[in-house]
Amino acid sequence: MRWHELDRVGGHTTKPGIAEVLPMRTSRRSFWLLLFLAFSAVTVGSEECSAFERRREQFHTEPSYLIFPLPYSIPGIGSGVVITGLLGNLLETHTDAYILVVTGDAEGLIAAVEDIHLIEKTLILNLFNQSIDRAIIQNFDKRGMDTKRDDYTLIEVSKVKTNVAQLVLSFDERRYELFAGVEAQAVKVPRVRTPEGDIIWELDPPYFSESESSSLGFTLDYTDDRQDPRVGLRWQVTRRATPRASALDPDFFVLNSSFSGYVPVGAQSTIGINYFTSDAVVLAEGVTDAGIVSAQILRCSLADPVCADLTEIFVAERKYGTATALGGEDRLRAYPQGRFVGAHTQYYSVEFRWNFSGEMTPFDYFIWKDVRTAMQAAFYFESGTVADRLVELGDAWRSTYGVGFRLLGASGYVYRADLAFGDEGIAPTIIFNYPW
Repeated sequence: MRWHELDRVGGHTTKPGIAEVLPMRTSRRSFWLLLFLAFSAVTVGSEECSAFERRREQFHTEPSYLIFPLPYSIPGIGSGVVITGLLGNLLETHTDAYILVVTGDAEGLIAAVEDIHLIEKTLILNLFNQSIDRAIIQNFDKRGMDTKRDDYTLIEVSKVKTNVAQLVLSFDERRYELFAGVEAQAVKVPRVRTPEGDIIWELDPPYFSESESSSLGFTLDYTDDRQDPRVGLRWQVTRRATPRASALDPDFFVLNSSFSGYVPVGAQSTIGINYFTSDAVVLAEGVTDAGIVSAQILRCSLADPVCADLTEIFVAERKYGTATALGGEDRLRAYPQGRFVGAHTQYYSVEFRWNFSGEMTPFDYFIWKDVRTAMQAAFYFESGTVADRLVELGDAWRSTYGVGFRLLGASGYVYRADLAFGDEGIAPTIIFNYPW
């Protein structure tokens, strides 16, 4: 999480030279070629892989559970254990629930109940709550792509509250869906620290921010399966509006578009591709005077370099808005969560999913129960760019590559473990239900 996310709730990269641009252009050409192949597979594919035919039931009822303790230890941030509990298809219904209990140097609770069918297979309710009592997060010193791995301060939060409710209207075996949601967030920041944990500022009273947002969107799923697509196309668009909470804040919305294609390889394996864009559109700017931002919002002196960096970030947020960031478990997995931030985001990924086992096998390992329907190895490459000005989007890119293991359950869950490699190191990731 970045400071810009608090505000909503709340190595060095230069412009690439010839040697960097040529392979990047080649990889992007290959990406568009694969996208064309995915479209061709749908439009002229054989009858047995037609995307008109779903391979199985799209609403699952197989019960499952998982209790998973995950230790964490991050220099400057702290250590502890995150205990994850998943309950899939409660009482053989479609409803799922999960809870994350955060212990150690960070404390809090994250919980969700999803797929509550108000009208069977048609009108679905999802609920989410986050309540973090104590945590320390990385805040990188600049927006954009031009930051080094150590260019950050630590933001200490004492309270983060988030509540989300979403309604989904689903048709034709989940091929067509409309959704709408509301979100309320609040955050309190008492301190800013150095990367080593030493206090830079003691905010008295603490910085406090509240915001509300609403979202609308649709999903068109022209694939052979929602959980494990092997052929077809999928497109999801979301518009998230964040009205100003005060005269100091901007009024803006973010438009996200995620387009995925799947090309079958052999009888069971797949090449998956994803192209994602996110653009912030500011309807009314907030305050952009650095003196006002530093004095009235941050309550600090511009003579302080840390204050000057944070003020620059706050001014850019109020002038340009903030799109979906890159970094973390969904996109550019070798980098920290929310590492690259701007008003515009572009991202693409190519992944080969080798399906080496398709047996339906029930398992019960005391802390983990489900019915395995497939096991897959995943090999992927991903690249992305962000910028505040659209004309600068694509001037600098970051890329990661990696390998993952996917286990598909009859409950509808996709259990995934990744190892991502980038120019700043290696990052392991555990994901439940991959975004594409």
